[in-house]
Amino acid sequence: MHKAKIISFILSLFVLSAHAQSVLLKPDYLNYDIDSTTKNKILTSLDTLFAQIKRNKIHPSLIDKDNAWLTTRMVEYLSGKELNKKLNITDFYKKELINLYPISSSEYWITVAYVGCDVDKPPVIRLIVNLVAKQSENQIVFSTPLRYLTKSWKTEIIGNITYYTKDRINRERANMFDKRNTKFATIFGSKPEKLNFYLCTNFQEILQLQGNEYVMNLNGMINDGYGVFNNTIFGVMGNEDFSHDLFHHYTEKFRGDVKINLPVEEGIAYSWGNAFYANKSGEMIGQKELVEELRKYLTGNPKTNMLDLYHNNPKIFKNYPPKVTVKSTICSLLSDEVERVKGMEGIKALIKCGPGDDNFFKKLNEIVSIDQTNFDKEVRRLIREYR
Repeated sequence: MHKAKIISFILSLFVLSAHAQSVLLKPDYLNYDIDSTTKNKILTSLDTLFAQIKRNKIHPSLIDKDNAWLTTRMVEYLSGKELNKKLNITDFYKKELINLYPISSSEYWITVAYVGCDVDKPPVIRLIVNLVAKQSENQIVFSTPLRYLTKSWKTEIIGNITYYTKDRINRERANMFDKRNTKFATIFGSKPEKLNFYLCTNFQEILQLQGNEYVMNLNGMINDGYGVFNNTIFGVMGNEDFSHDLFHHYTEKFRGDVKINLPVEEGIAYSWGNAFYANKSGEMIGQKELVEELRKYLTGNPKTNMLDLYHNNPKIFKNYPPKVTVKSTICSLLSDEVERVKGMEGIKALIKCGPGDDNFFKKLNEIVSIDQTNFDKEVRRLIREYR
């Protein structure tokens, strides 16, 4: 028997065995505006996919080669989502097919909901996920809806960055981001990477592009981004600058086996890039505005001890997303001092100091003679001198 036919035969047996024990509910009220042969083929493959998701073993033959990395990440994320940790019920959230319809001559939109029911309580929706099924070489493969949802978007290339957007891009910001991509790569001994950048309106749109129509623990969130994964970025608030996480992307390679000191790297990312999140005007939150906010806070709270502020990390930035922190802002000022005194050599040493405050303060003292005994005085000086 021909090798391709053998593989096809084995896969068909695997698909049929998985379909025999369906893990996906298909209610009687569903309408299928497709022929019965195609419908049955899609449903069989869909059952196979979700059976494999349940076992956390997804066969590549079920994944469309177009953006396969993103689809694989998305379906792997679904593994274990039937569990209700609070009630400790493994199959609390039932997977139910709630829509299936054609979107082209060979592609089909699929929507699956994860719904759980507790006694005397209304149903709880944990997830609603969208997939695109495609007829490919006499078998069905699946993908996220990214390509379908962005097929009418514009494409613009700025240096090593390819932007995908519904509107025009801000070329000044885009050029700045491209320059930072080159800068970070050069500093850490890498070649600047070519990046695909999807310019999204908010975090919910990012979720939808990736196939997540609704995620219970992420509902309402708008001010977050996603990347850098497989040279791909999903940015928020229509902002072309994703230099915060791009910095982390290059330092992860630079550190090698050395574990991250997150406050250190967050501080440098705040200084060299931004605070990751966008403000209410859609601009990425920068170090300068955070230092100004810190100054205002200290004016109203003059007895504040800067070491306590660093360790306790209270939410003092009232008009910013809660993940924008005073600790990272303080670290950004300290990293500036390290760079001023020792340049890139000092920054690289700081990045490789190892996890924990003990390692941080030991390295900081070695480089710029700042430790916990003079921390309050020195940080206040840095705030006072900041321009």
